[in-house]
Amino acid sequence: QSSSYECKVRTRREKKVVVLTARVHPGETHASWICEGIIDFVTGMSLDAKELRSKYVFKIIPMLNPDGVINGNYRTSMAGVDLNRCWENPNALSQPTIYRAKEMIEKLKNHFEVELVCDIHGHSRKEGAFVYGCIPAHQQKCECHENYTFPRVLDMKSEFFMFDSCSFNLSSNKSSTMRMAMFDLGLKSYTLEASMGGFNRK
Repeated sequence: QSSSYECKVRTRREKKVVVLTARVHPGETHASWICEGIIDFVTGMSLDAKELRSKYVFKIIPMLNPDGVINGNYRTSMAGVDLNRCWENPNALSQPTIYRAKEMIEKLKNHFEVELVCDIHGHSRKEGAFVYGCIPAHQQKCECHENYTFPRVLDMKSEFFMFDSCSFNLSSNKSSTMRMAMFDLGLKSYTLEASMGGFNRK
């Protein structure tokens, strides 16, 4: 007969995993505000939050660059490194938060179905909220591609989300970003951007 612990472990492994990260760029302060709102919602007592928790395990890293934040850097770590340009091969000594975050995601992938990975950022030029996703060019015309699902849901649910501002290109100069590195692991991955300049309602 299975123990209570074994039942809990089995039940947990039946859930999918959502990984959320924020504040890799210290100057994008509203990424923390968005992340705090997500944490408040998914840990809340609403029926929607309870339904989400019954189906998903949420792994949330609210601040990937704490040293940069504490010391008032705009984009880099204390070592002067843009931590969103080292996900391809992070260094355990000079980029420990990225190294451990990637290690965690790889371990999760080995034991769970990871539904999506999303890194929260701020954008200095475009208005509204939107995502950068990953879809090979020859598949982008297929409107039913599974990587369109997450941004289309956001577009339906939020008057501030702008699907037309989303991009799904695989740019070689972004190969070391979290989004591209997670895509290379076979995961649905996104960068959620929110404007520093404001929102225009639809």
